[in-house]
Amino acid sequence: MRTIIVFAFIFCCKMSFGQIDLEYLLEGGTSDASTFLKGYTEPAPIGFGNGINGGWYTTAKAHKVLGFDIAVIASASFVPTKSETFTFNNADYTNIKLYNSNSTSAELPTLFGSQKLEDRPLLEFSNSDGNTISASTLPGVGIKESIDYNVVPSAMIQAGVGLFKNTDLKIRFIPKQTDDEYEFSTFGIGIMHDIKQWIPFVKRLPFDLSALVAWNDVKTKFYLDEIDEPTQALEFNTKTFMFQLLASKKLSIFTLYGGVGTSSYETDVNVLGRYVTTEDDVYIDPIQLEYNGNSMKANLGLSVQLLFINIAAEYALQEYDVFSVRVGFSVR
Repeated sequence: MRTIIVFAFIFCCKMSFGQIDLEYLLEGGTSDASTFLKGYTEPAPIGFGNGINGGWYTTAKAHKVLGFDIAVIASASFVPTKSETFTFNNADYTNIKLYNSNSTSAELPTLFGSQKLEDRPLLEFSNSDGNTISASTLPGVGIKESIDYNVVPSAMIQAGVGLFKNTDLKIRFIPKQTDDEYEFSTFGIGIMHDIKQWIPFVKRLPFDLSALVAWNDVKTKFYLDEIDEPTQALEFNTKTFMFQLLASKKLSIFTLYGGVGTSSYETDVNVLGRYVTTEDDVYIDPIQLEYNGNSMKANLGLSVQLLFINIAAEYALQEYDVFSVRVGFSVR
């Protein structure tokens, strides 16, 4: 289980910053570098924030008192076509500009955009010595060319237990894990309560109806250069919140389930450490980026119970659509 979580977090970090020559970007100034990176990397934190809100439940029916489940959840957020580019406006930058162009704006590839040279206009800027530098804008990482989809992966471990009055407590917890390449920890909590029992007439209908409130806090640090610059790191902190009304219907070993509600996220991305440009300018902790968003969320899923093993898959419509697969052990 731990391996799955580590892989998803590190993949997301490497995908975001592994190909960026940060020292080169910083020659245009920290303000311009921050503005550029915010647009270029935006799909990664948005996709991650949407993805980790997946897989919270596979039924609207609460456990009996002290019934429990443990599960591993893997999700993929689909990056929409519109997020394969971002708008570069000369007016948003002090130093970096479009090179030799009659236009003051252009659509540039994001992290999930085109790798083709013809889709990457030249940019120019002056470094601290007053020299003019020009180069093509950054390419995408090429995921779509490999698997036909642009996706941001995420993964979670979750446990749930039945309490009183048809209420489930759901916990996502991994204590701080430290390695030469990364640090990460996560904590999440969810409360699902059967609201059907309180509604006259509705409580007699042959389906389950509940409300779910859930919150996640994921902290990740990925070291970028352990040998030459051991202080260089990417800090990636994400908090999410979700509220949904849930319904489910059990049919033999199958359960059809779904929900509607809202989903939101807040992500801080901090580039930490010491960076030296080719002009010997030194920058310490140069980049701090913030992302946040919210959207309506509607999902539909199907689970199957094989003895104590529960397997489920769901698809959620939201800011970035998310497909989640969950495998776990359940005693109701």
